[in-house]
Amino acid sequence: MSTTPLASRLVFLSDLKHIEAGEKVRFLGCVEEYIVPSATLILKHNYPSTSAPITAHVNIEHVLESIKSTEMQVGAWLNVLGYVEKPPVYRPTRKLSRKQRASERGKVYVQAVMLWSAGAVKVDAYERAVEQRKLAAGPTAIEKA
Repeated sequence: MSTTPLASRLVFLSDLKHIEAGEKVRFLGCVEEYIVPSATLILKHNYPSTSAPITAHVNIEHVLESIKSTEMQVGAWLNVLGYVEKPPVYRPTRKLSRKQRASERGKVYVQAVMLWSAGAVKVDAYERAVEQRKLAAGPTAIEKA
């Protein structure tokens, strides 16, 4: 049995909703919020702009000691390497509105194992590069979903 870690898949944040729990991924996102009690970064990347917005709830407990405060600031662009997780079991005590249900469907969960600043990333160039890489790789489970 090999001890070599599995390679990660470079994906768009919006692709995360089509990826099975346990898969290792790498993606880019912009910090929208940091929730201190749960050590969770809420990241967004509105690509493609025509789709419903997706938020990645990234647990950073395992990388807290290495993360810089500037990487947790609203508006910071980050590269995330981590594992897709199953959504937590949530049993509302009251009936959710249509808007609240849509919001819950737009959340994906990731356990970060590495996180670093994307710096002054050119988001449009990143989007084109990832699209070209997906085209070169051919149809995948993400694109079929």
